[in-house]
Amino acid sequence: MDENQDSGSFCEGGEGQAEAAIAWQAEHFPQVAVSLGLEGGDFLPVTKAWRRDGDMLAGLLDYQNRFATGMDDRVRAAHLISFYSHHLSIAAAAVYLRTGLVPDLSPERLEFRFEPVVPHGRVSLMEARPADISRFHFRFTHFAGRNDRALPFHDAFADSFLPVIDALQTRIGLSPVAQWRLVADGIAGAFLDVGAALGDAERAMAAALAIINTAGSPLFSDAVRYQRIEAVCGGTSVQRMFRLRSGCCLYYRTEGGDFCDVCVLLDTETQKSRLQAHVERTGGL
Repeated sequence: MDENQDSGSFCEGGEGQAEAAIAWQAEHFPQVAVSLGLEGGDFLPVTKAWRRDGDMLAGLLDYQNRFATGMDDRVRAAHLISFYSHHLSIAAAAVYLRTGLVPDLSPERLEFRFEPVVPHGRVSLMEARPADISRFHFRFTHFAGRNDRALPFHDAFADSFLPVIDALQTRIGLSPVAQWRLVADGIAGAFLDVGAALGDAERAMAAALAIINTAGSPLFSDAVRYQRIEAVCGGTSVQRMFRLRSGCCLYYRTEGGDFCDVCVLLDTETQKSRLQAHVERTGGL
């Protein structure tokens, strides 16, 4: 993190704004949990959670098997970095886009746990039986503010993912370049999702691209972009915005797997025709 960047206390009203943003995110994106609070408890800082030989990493890699059959180590690793980056970006983007606050994502301060999703009606994790579905629960303890927030947010993301990428490279052999591309995809996709839920997708997309396309950044990729797709559904013209990938999650290598509609390995016309068919099937939803 930039040594000139303020970190720690909220500006006046900032804590209340962050809490409101987190409550909004919990309602719209319950697959990710966020808390504000002091360090400790059963949360682990990123530096410890992502130890290359740790139980957390082994468990997270094993969890990816629920998404497809026939995943090898490289596919699990690619899916995991995509899964983690998208969910962390959802948590950070919800606060950032609603309040302008930049969560401190440095690996020493950002903490998380991987927890079972509590069934509807349960009041605590202690009452929940072991579940097949789990989620990341992030805890933000510090925030940073600056007039030009794209650069500190970029630095926060880049710093936060260093131990993650190192762990997956060392344990699995997945290249850092491939991983950074998937992280950039996760940021771009999450910002679009949050922006669409806020009714302000254009601002969210501009914010994501400002973060990703920082000069000299490992996140930089001119392949990450957004595309508006038009189709006719029931005689009515509908539109939907999509994030096009710069990296590949390797899903096509699983049993029965295929290329994602936004996969970087597809040519432009194939992407467009697939996305138009998707919009036609879903009515633009």
